[in-house]
Amino acid sequence: MLQSLLKTAPVCSLELERLLTMARSVLLATAWQGAKVLTSGLLEFYAALACQCAINEYVFAVTEAEADQVRTLSASLSAALTAGTAVPVLWPVAVAAYVPLYRLEGAERLLERLWPEPVRAVLTQDLLEPLEARALRKTMPRLTPIEDEVSRQVRRQYEENPYPRWVKAAPADTPRPFDAVMRQCHPRAVFQPLGLREPLDILIAGCGTGQHALETARRYEGARVLAVDLSLSSLCYAKRKTQEIGVTNITYAQADILRLGELSRRFDVIESSGVLHHLADPLAGWRVLLALLRPGGFMRLGLYSRLARRDITRLRGRIATLGYTATVDGIRHCRQDLMDRQPDEEWKSIFLSDFYSISGCRDLLFHVQEHCLTLPEIAAFLAASGMSFVGFEIDAGVLADYWQRFPEDRAAVRLENWAAFEADHPDTFVEMYQFWVQKPL
Repeated sequence: MLQSLLKTAPVCSLELERLLTMARSVLLATAWQGAKVLTSGLLEFYAALACQCAINEYVFAVTEAEADQVRTLSASLSAALTAGTAVPVLWPVAVAAYVPLYRLEGAERLLERLWPEPVRAVLTQDLLEPLEARALRKTMPRLTPIEDEVSRQVRRQYEENPYPRWVKAAPADTPRPFDAVMRQCHPRAVFQPLGLREPLDILIAGCGTGQHALETARRYEGARVLAVDLSLSSLCYAKRKTQEIGVTNITYAQADILRLGELSRRFDVIESSGVLHHLADPLAGWRVLLALLRPGGFMRLGLYSRLARRDITRLRGRIATLGYTATVDGIRHCRQDLMDRQPDEEWKSIFLSDFYSISGCRDLLFHVQEHCLTLPEIAAFLAASGMSFVGFEIDAGVLADYWQRFPEDRAAVRLENWAAFEADHPDTFVEMYQFWVQKPL
């Protein structure tokens, strides 16, 4: 079970991270000294540990002594591959547990040799797949230029750290018509059915590494999805994973949301989760998307709550004043200092799932551009644009608490009520406001 976890998702546990960090140092020492006896079970564990380190983008702490050993071992591995001499089985595993193998000089030669299956899995994840994704860059369509300075800064961040890093897609349900899905999710909401329209045109504005686009493409019957993002690295990761899973109804392309108004295409559904609040002006980006939505169309949005994000916003300011940099080493050092403070109540709100990978931690604590909104601000924008609020995507227990306080709002769509509810329960939207709206016919 542990090995399956290590090969599938970032480990989101401080205690387990500390244990795995120590286990990795033992792996390096064993490879450095030359293992005399190595059981198949131990090799499987070490290989799974190396996979975990690639998944979390090498977020574990590294001592100076380890860094020196990794540099020497990497040089020895490169020299052996160039000379065509024997390579001990743990060498590529140990190197892959600390640095990306595809950056190693001559690393492609590893694929020409025979390896035990656990090592082959490490080479596939840490060498073959990144090379395949890199090859896709030349074929990725570019729909708009990226000229806005903030957009360029955000693109740079996600080129360096595509987000989120994921391995396995969630199991897919049988695709259903859009109206049926909406009726199930918001049974008491009042909205006009989208009606039969084949194919259903969907835009994912800010698709990142493709997880969101895949879920949407597999959820709705007759869906044709255009997924755009600023980052080519993220798009190539998304396209490779989409091809791996065998989904064929998604087109990926590079574009800036602020320039999407130049498209002649219009959409029945637009989804943009966790994206608009990274623009210089989130509401300006929202207006661009609204112009692309057909009359009667639906939009799903995810925006940061100023109230729920209050502690993280304050801590981001503190972190900035302490001088940590948004580099791998800077993020590692910041994390270790925060982990040492972990019992401190002041810092507890940052230990979300994003804390446990480099790209996630950068997105959480070091993002180059971040805005937070309030429910009154969202309500004012909806009123000004004529949009109808359909409902939040929210936990059933929270919804039950809301109804207990506001029993007259069975549709749970009165944002003034939700603002009062959030004031009393400020962590309700700690992830984001996730909600649906509809454009008038």
